Parts: sequence; C-alpha cells; structure tokens
Amino acid sequence: MVITLCSTDVVWENKPANLKKLDELFERFHFKTDLIVLPEMFATGFTMNTAFAETMNGSTVCWMQDKAKALGCAIAASLPVIHYPGNNNAKSYHKRNTGATVVNRALFVEPSGKISHYDKRHLFRMGVEHNFYTPGQEKCIVNYKDVNFSLNICYDLRFPVWSRNLNNEYDVLINMANFPSGRAGVIEPLVKARAIENMAYVMFVNRVGEDKMSGYTESSMAVDYKGNLIGQTQEIYHLDVFMPGARVQNAVVDIEALKDFRKKFPVWQDADEFSLF
Repeated sequence: MVITLCSTDVVWENKPANLKKLDELFERFHFKTDLIVLPEMFATGFTMNTAFAETMNGSTVCWMQDKAKALGCAIAASLPVIHYPGNNNAKSYHKRNTGATVVNRALFVEPSGKISHYDKRHLFRMGVEHNFYTPGQEKCIVNYKDVNFSLNICYDLRFPVWSRNLNNEYDVLINMANFPSGRAGVIEPLVKARAIENMAYVMFVNRVGEDKMSGYTESSMAVDYKGNLIGQTQEIYHLDVFMPGARVQNAVVDIEALKDFRKKFPVWQDADEFSLF
C-alpha cells in the first residue's frame, strides 16, 4: 500500500483558495497512491472561528468525496464540523441555538464515498481550542484495503495511552497536525515512540508556511514499526511556485512484513491490560 503525505501551506480561513491549490497539486501527481493524508484543518488553518464549521454534507466534505472518487484513492484530513447531539457520546459543550456543538473532526473518505470519522480527543489547551471545540470520546479504527488505520489529530500525539494499540487493533496510526515550528524538535521522538511502542506504522502530516497563529516547519514523516523513516520525497512540477515550502512524500506500507515481525517479536502479548473508561 502506498500512502501519500502532503505537507501543504494553508491560506488562513480561505476554503476556496486552499481547495483550488490542492486541485492543482493533485493534477500534478505522476504516481498512483492508495491514500492521501492532509494536515489538520487543511481548508482553513487552525482557526478558533467556529463559523467555518460545516455539516457532514458541507462543501469541504463533498470536495473530499469528489476527489477520492476521481483519484481512486482514500483521503484523510481534519476540519471543523458541526456535531448534532445523539450522534455519539461527546458532551454537549458550546451549545448553539440548535443544540449542536463543533468538533475538530478527522475524516477518512474512501473512493466509494464512505466516510469514517474521529473527533479530536485532546484539544490544545495552550491555543484555547478547548474553549471552542468539544472533545471526542471515541477512537476510530478504519479498515481499508485490508489495512487497519487509527486516526489521531496533532496534540493527541503527546498522549500514549490514547494511542495504545491493544491486541494489534490497528496497523497504521495517522496523525494530521498543525504543529508549530517552536516545538518541532519533539515531533520525531514522539512519532518514533508511538511507532515502536505500538508495533505499527505512523504517518505524521504537518502543514508548512505561516498564519496568524504561528509558523510551521516542514516536519511530516512516515515511520515504520521499528522506528525507521520510510518516506520518499516526490518531485512535483512547479510545486515551489504555487505552494512554496510544500513537500509530498510517498511511504510504502508492507502489512505482511508487519505481521511477520509481530509474530517473531510478540511484545504486544506482554502489554499491561487496563481500561480507559
């Protein structure tokens, strides 16, 4: 399986501009891929303006479905979404007139149009995200092409218990981020730790560029279950012109090799058992 990591710049709170740039980027792909992963809040930037939240029938969600179908691959990304009470166990904080809340939601959109989602559990307190968004309460494991994916968003990377891979329930952990330059030094050790301790691949996708919140260093990486970097940079025609600083990497995930390693080195059988809730 080929997974494509797109470290893109994001125009602040401008959905049309960001989707247009991605249209151009995808048109220049000269390779086949099974999954494209985009950064956290890829269409708006890490905004606390919940007016940009949309429903699951919104324009950005529909764009993701259209692109997944046209490209013949899945797309994973996060965006602000309006959540209606009764859809999951999330507490109803920050009520609107409708009783709805807003979540930072990771979507996994398949070419068939099927959507799986995960709502960010650990909201970034230092950026007051917890004052505007409702925390998720449930993990999300997606089976796609016989590979099990677990979805995480940015700050979740710092919390190993939440990412715990009990009984090898997932093969690939995806973390989509807006991780600022000032803290970029902790990314690699955290990503490698999550991979090694969970005996799983980890795909970490960060944005690049600057916005009113921070600056972002290109730091996306694909790591295998032994902690080795496996991403290969792809040459994209004139990428530096229409999206300076951006980078596209492909990582090959070998599930049979992962299963073989788990059999030969079954650390997971000695894990401590406990329940989160």
